[in-house]
Amino acid sequence: MLEGIYFSGSQSAQTIYNDVDKTMLARLSALDANGIYAAAYRIIDVSFIPIGSVLYAAYPRYFRHKPGDVRGTYECATRLLPGPIGFSLVAFVTLLLGAPLVPKILGGEYSRTVEALRWLSILPLFKTIHYFFADALSGAGFQGPRMCLQIVVAIFNVLVNLWIIPVYSWRGAAWSSLASDGLLALLMWLTINVLRRRQATIVSLSVLAAGTNEKRKYV
Repeated sequence: MLEGIYFSGSQSAQTIYNDVDKTMLARLSALDANGIYAAAYRIIDVSFIPIGSVLYAAYPRYFRHKPGDVRGTYECATRLLPGPIGFSLVAFVTLLLGAPLVPKILGGEYSRTVEALRWLSILPLFKTIHYFFADALSGAGFQGPRMCLQIVVAIFNVLVNLWIIPVYSWRGAAWSSLASDGLLALLMWLTINVLRRRQATIVSLSVLAAGTNEKRKYV
């Protein structure tokens, strides 16, 4: 039951910080602003699909490590990360340069989506970082801390949207998304490194204690 709460809470928080901005934008700003932002975000979602496929395929690897082995799952994530990070950087440049094509494909009424897409084009990189480190936490048995970090970011996203959307419309929603995903990437990285250091300290103390006991045998 507790494990289920961790995973369901994580998914709920993820839905909030990924999608609540569209609902709030429709309520706190104009509907055309929501259309501009939603179209740009949908393109971002499509660009993230290849990275998402790698995440799903790699997910079982994290659980091959022992519970609590955050160093092992971190190393697994860092081995996998270079390819997705490289792809997300290519996607960033492609979206940045290819944004003017959107009105030609979707129609002239989406001309302002060009600016929105350029603002959001760095999101795949932020998402790549925090998803891989988040899965490393889950594989090591730290789904609870992962859920807590995601809830913090979900609350942060809602509060920032309440303040920034009425003032800056869809631009505010874009800035809020960038801040939220960037914050989540930073928090995941900090948490996993704190846990790695703690695990390294425990291992060092265990080795030291074992060595001391071994010496006592001969004394």
